[in-house]
Amino acid sequence: MKNKFNFKIVGSGPTGLLLSIALSKFDCNIFLTDLLKKDSLIDKDKTYAITHSTRKILSKFRLWEKLEPFLFGFDTLSISDSVTSAFTNLATSDLDDDISSAENIGWVVKHSDLMKVFFQEIDNYENIFFMTPQKLLRRKILFDYQFFSTGANSLDKKFLDFVEIKKSYSQSCLTFKVSLRGHCEKRAYEIFRKEGPLALLPLEKNLYQVIWTSSTLKAIERLNSDKNFLMDNLSTILPDEFKLDQIIGEFNIFPVSLSLNLPVLNFKKLVFVGDAFHTFHPVGGQGLNTCWRDVNTIYDLFNKNTVITKTQLILFKFKYFSSRFLDIIVTIFITDSLISIFANRNVFLFPIRKFSFLLLNNFLFTRKLVLNQMTKSLIYSNIKYNS
Repeated sequence: MKNKFNFKIVGSGPTGLLLSIALSKFDCNIFLTDLLKKDSLIDKDKTYAITHSTRKILSKFRLWEKLEPFLFGFDTLSISDSVTSAFTNLATSDLDDDISSAENIGWVVKHSDLMKVFFQEIDNYENIFFMTPQKLLRRKILFDYQFFSTGANSLDKKFLDFVEIKKSYSQSCLTFKVSLRGHCEKRAYEIFRKEGPLALLPLEKNLYQVIWTSSTLKAIERLNSDKNFLMDNLSTILPDEFKLDQIIGEFNIFPVSLSLNLPVLNFKKLVFVGDAFHTFHPVGGQGLNTCWRDVNTIYDLFNKNTVITKTQLILFKFKYFSSRFLDIIVTIFITDSLISIFANRNVFLFPIRKFSFLLLNNFLFTRKLVLNQMTKSLIYSNIKYNS
């Protein structure tokens, strides 16, 4: 870059932190801000699924090897339909040749471990400044561009001239950790049920993260119920090989929605990134991975030019949106279709559901198509490693 730009990133979750690290590679000042303090940002009982597209992005920014000690890989993915009793198991042998050497379908990481690694990384950069909004306001800095990674329920979306398209599923996800016995140690589970999918992500031996989707009312009832009652309820819907020992840690609940923010025809120099830009149903674990693909696109757009001018910054949000549109629309279509077809008891959809599993169980091409779209997305081959 010819000039030293000042970039402001509002929101210091996983997306905001990765974006600050990516943009720090350029000759610019990064001002990272959040209403929460660092300890509060780190100390959240959440878990993320990591795909191969994300592995490649993290490797690109030299973060994969730093995060790897905290990752737990899974080499089998069990998909089942509790209504029709159909099921299939996808394995690493179903992966494309260019990713099968990783010997995992995906990985799982705890939020706190991820955030600690990212905050340690930004401490290495002299051009990243993490501060409170009040302190940043007192600095009276003129920003050349602003990035909002303030989450799915961001209030900024109401005031910054973006058009939001939104679909509510009237569902919420209840998440918590459980200790289990009698299972395959490195296997993740996606169980389609009439009220919504139930995902089980392995965190370590005998420890799983439960992501339980249901109506918001039912999720709140479970949140407020006795732990023993909840364990009995969960035991009835887990695969037969599971023996539930205990519930561990905190309960969290979050609403499920589908949304997309479209830029209007003005030239304000700001964009939304991650969940503030788009949200999907959590089925398939695409949320954070798609957010980090936003970051990769932003980096690539800046990296295309040896010199970035203020005129180019004016058009940046339109280039960014057009570059991300196809990947986001495909992810919306896939996740929404899965819920529409598999999260109900509509008897007219039973033949489609059974036929889908028939294809998965009998045709390698179908297995590869499904698994590799989930873990590579459309942009895997376009992610270029930094020299």
